[in-house]
Amino acid sequence: MAFEYEPGIYRTTKYLPGNEAQVGPDQLILIRTDGDFGPASVLLPVANTNNQWRFQMPGIKIPATSLNWGETLVKLHHEGFYRLTREFTFGDKGKWIENAIVQLGYTRKAEPILFIAQRRSPLTSNELWFSDKGVKIESDQVDEMLQPLAWYQEPEKKDSTNQSN
Repeated sequence: MAFEYEPGIYRTTKYLPGNEAQVGPDQLILIRTDGDFGPASVLLPVANTNNQWRFQMPGIKIPATSLNWGETLVKLHHEGFYRLTREFTFGDKGKWIENAIVQLGYTRKAEPILFIAQRRSPLTSNELWFSDKGVKIESDQVDEMLQPLAWYQEPEKKDSTNQSN
């Protein structure tokens, strides 16, 4: 029976048969299974904005002869906001406190990176800011020290010139 793909981001561990030039080991990929992407397609990262990847469309359909390739993928936690469940120390003097808000992102090699939430000084607005410089962590640390947070996502603002009357 063929592997059943679930949408999400993954780290590859093997080449995608028939597409070795594009998809190799230790790459960040997005799997989509909806609509024209079905039964499963691989999308590669093309641009990183605000510590989140945008993936190239239309993607690469996973060949029917390679449907079990999915068994070699490592499912990753979604990019987003988390709280530290314990103090995190790094480098010579770096330390972030327990319960700090962090953003989880990834390198192109699917290595997890944390970005700490900061309030700017002087305080001019009630917003948190995340640098584009983060701290790499080991993959096993994601499970042991991060707890997902919920947040409200504003709907995309529609341009009034594109609305029909």
